[in-house]
Amino acid sequence: MIRNQHFLFLWFINTITTLAIELFTVTILVTIFEQTGSTLQAAGTMVARTLPAFLLGPAAGVFVDRFPRKNMLISMDLLRLVLVGIAIWFLQGDGKVSVAGIYLILAGLSAADVFHRPARIALIPSLVTYAQLVKANSYILASNQIMVAISYTVGGWLILAVPLRKIALGVLLLFTLAAVTAIFIKVPGRQEAEITGGRESFWKSLVSGWNYLRQHPIARPLTIMETIEHWPHGIWTGALMLAFTTKALQGDASDWGYQVTGYFTGMIIGSLGALAINDWLRRYPGRIIVVNACISGLFTLGFASSQTVWMAVVWVFVFGPPAAIRDVAQDSLLQGTVEKGQLGRVYATREMLRNMVFMFAGIFFAWLSDFVPIRMIYVAGGIIYMLTGFYALSNKALRESKINIDEGMNNY
Repeated sequence: MIRNQHFLFLWFINTITTLAIELFTVTILVTIFEQTGSTLQAAGTMVARTLPAFLLGPAAGVFVDRFPRKNMLISMDLLRLVLVGIAIWFLQGDGKVSVAGIYLILAGLSAADVFHRPARIALIPSLVTYAQLVKANSYILASNQIMVAISYTVGGWLILAVPLRKIALGVLLLFTLAAVTAIFIKVPGRQEAEITGGRESFWKSLVSGWNYLRQHPIARPLTIMETIEHWPHGIWTGALMLAFTTKALQGDASDWGYQVTGYFTGMIIGSLGALAINDWLRRYPGRIIVVNACISGLFTLGFASSQTVWMAVVWVFVFGPPAAIRDVAQDSLLQGTVEKGQLGRVYATREMLRNMVFMFAGIFFAWLSDFVPIRMIYVAGGIIYMLTGFYALSNKALRESKINIDEGMNNY
């Protein structure tokens, strides 16, 4: 893996673009809240980031499968350069943020990511062997979690010490590095032909991608399971965790911060832990997905029963490793069983469904918390997690799935 410079280029792009987007979002969220004092307007950043995936997902998948994915990475990073440049121009003078304008900028960055993310994930099986998929996804997920943790930890402090315009200049530099790095990625000619071959019309390509997903024995149940999982994922939004901390544990914002740190730490450990069970993840991904979904449900129920802040911190920490291992298994299983020429559409549709459900779940559970005890919301989430595990257990193809290491490209 370390000798595969083209995967390392992709890993670097993934890492710095994740840092750029998350850091910009966190600092914007804090700025809007400080400027307006409105939790609702600050929460609007989540909608601005989530809505484009719902609106553009299927179309993005078609483009990712029709055009060279390396070119898609470069073009989307160039678009993000333009958008951040516009944001910097808006921030001239007193640095006051136009809330509506910044929503549009965030939506634009998210729209670019709707194309960028499936392209970079779908590139992985073209740059590594199938035997290396689990390791590759573990490295990607671990770096993602580290960058998100850094953004949340540093972002709130940074916006107090550095003008937003200078932070935006740093984000601009990160996107520039990503665009330049993508130029050096080399996809084997045979792999590129598999991806861009067979030029159908846009509509036929859209329909064929949906039919492929609907008929695929692994991708269909896995997508259904992940979509259902994003209902309970909605209880882990910052607003609900903060409400649980203050209402159920009589804590404050700093206590909420300890829990967020515990969760990210657990996810990072789980991502790296997936490397230790690399062979198991390749041979038994379906079984691991089933077990970890049930474990996530049990740990969520444990969190719901927490009586102190530190009990809650322990529960969110132990929740992280199985969740990370499940994510690595799910990504690797899709990459190992879906045709390379269909991966873009499968991933984009998956992202659309997940983001749509997560957005509505977050809003629904936040509304519900005004009417029912906050602990009951987490109990409901734990039960839904366990139901997704039982669904996966009931699907034989998913339960007994494995990644065939005899397929895929040769090593560099």
